[in-house]
Amino acid sequence: MDKLDTNRGAPPLYLQISQILRRKIVSKDYLYNEIIPSETELQKMYNVSRITARQAIQELEKDGMVKRSRGVGTVVVYQERIEEYLSQIKSFTDEMKDRGIVPSTSYAHIELAEADEKLASLFGVEAGAKLYRLERVRNGDGNPIVLFVSYFALECEFILNDSLYFGSVYETLQEKGFMPEYVEECFDCMMPEGWVREHLNISKTMPVLRRIRRSYMENGRMLEYTMSYYRSDRYAYYVTLRKT
Repeated sequence: MDKLDTNRGAPPLYLQISQILRRKIVSKDYLYNEIIPSETELQKMYNVSRITARQAIQELEKDGMVKRSRGVGTVVVYQERIEEYLSQIKSFTDEMKDRGIVPSTSYAHIELAEADEKLASLFGVEAGAKLYRLERVRNGDGNPIVLFVSYFALECEFILNDSLYFGSVYETLQEKGFMPEYVEECFDCMMPEGWVREHLNISKTMPVLRRIRRSYMENGRMLEYTMSYYRSDRYAYYVTLRKT
């Protein structure tokens, strides 16, 4: 067990304990949703007062590492943020695998939907024409990260069977001979509606990162229009800019 520095000039004991616990959370000695030692247990482990133990936990709670749950204990809520560098077209599945994270899908639903005026203009069809609408929740290591709401051209000839869309959609498109030649993306931050919060299992106060992707085929026709809602505590994007 880590020992506390009680020498003169050392950091306060509660900060030392919180730093020890923080290291164990980041190194995954304490996993997401796992209960960390209680105030009483910390008091005995480090031979400190109850107030010192409480302050140590409060430091972690203030930084969003843990959350107190009445009748349960202090639960780890920290999850390592996934960073994506924007340089090439990648599927969510490939993004996760590149980082050693296991991708999965916890929800998928596909249907035919009528194109509104905006979608009709983007896809070059008449308003009211049919498009495929695919809604999915994608996970990393079993935890929800992003909700995808996608529209695809009818040329994709998707089968209306939800169970077929729990894997990589881009792999399905590739098998059919459809892959985006280039994409356009824009990003913003927003407070999500209730149905988005429910899918991502987030609180009313947590914003999401919205990523809108427009994918085009080689002939310039739109293949895909996707609105992605990412948990802001789990995802970050990096862009490298070079002098022209």
